[in-house]
Amino acid sequence: MKTIAKENVKELLRSWTKAYHVLAPTKTTRGDCMFDTFDEDSFTLDYGKPPLPPKSVFLPHNEVIFQVENNTFREVVTAEKTILFGIRSCDMMGLLQCASFMTRDREDIYYSAKKEGAMTVVMACPGPQNETCFCTTTLSGPVAQTGFDLLFYDMGDVCIVEAGSKRGEKMLSSEFLADMDDKAARGKIKAFKKKAVQSVPLVQDVNEAMKRLKDGSADEGVWDYFGRKCIICGGCTFVCPTCTCFNVYDHETAPGSGIRARAWDACLYGGFTREASGHNPRSTQASRLKRRHEHKFLYYNETDIQGSLSGCVGCGRCSDYCPVHIGALEVVNKIAAK
Repeated sequence: MKTIAKENVKELLRSWTKAYHVLAPTKTTRGDCMFDTFDEDSFTLDYGKPPLPPKSVFLPHNEVIFQVENNTFREVVTAEKTILFGIRSCDMMGLLQCASFMTRDREDIYYSAKKEGAMTVVMACPGPQNETCFCTTTLSGPVAQTGFDLLFYDMGDVCIVEAGSKRGEKMLSSEFLADMDDKAARGKIKAFKKKAVQSVPLVQDVNEAMKRLKDGSADEGVWDYFGRKCIICGGCTFVCPTCTCFNVYDHETAPGSGIRARAWDACLYGGFTREASGHNPRSTQASRLKRRHEHKFLYYNETDIQGSLSGCVGCGRCSDYCPVHIGALEVVNKIAAK
């Protein structure tokens, strides 16, 4: 086990930039925290739950997947060696779920190329980041259990660092990391985990809502209620760590030349399931909201959820940022209340 003084973390990240593109918590001029290219002046360890999950590192908002130049086809697969430093446990689970979905039936080479070249460094949460966190309920946090290369535990003036992979073990050789007695480290980690888990309250409505969805006893009026409120902004899908829907489009740049690209899409949009005939099997906003939340709490794939409770990782971002308060918490509370 290793330890590092928090005042030396900047130097550690600076050393990593020699071989990797390092993405780290960055304070914006407006006071928000975003994951961006490491910059010593804006880097911070004083951050909570960032507004956006790190899924865009592997599945960009817009991405060219092949080009045609003078009628010649060329696939575009881009990747670089990357370190994601300081991601939260719920986002680590989100990355694992996304990776499973994108490679389970047929490997998405564009996604995999970026994922394989990336190192994940998780910062364990000492407690809830705000009132919408429910990672203990979904078995996604507050401390990551698997998938990470390194896991940092904030102990005040120092961090204890644990390796979760062979690649992570190699990173422990840095001069900025000092040896720590394994027995003492594990004792401190055990106490950290116990306190962290106890501080994030369980949301029993999640389990009750999942039960009612499964046995068909959920009130259908719930979806009409939320359907009337929804303004179809799609924001809940864009801030969700496990949403992977995208659209594919072609664009001609010149005669005989062009691109095929993909861009994030949202199942809440009216045209998402519209068929070529013009028929839309989910023609109402209520039905689209229902299907989105069923994919999180009912129709998820057991392989994809990677040992967590469901397709929702309990980050609470949809509840944080929906302008009309239709997040996972509001939905499960409404279903359970009925």
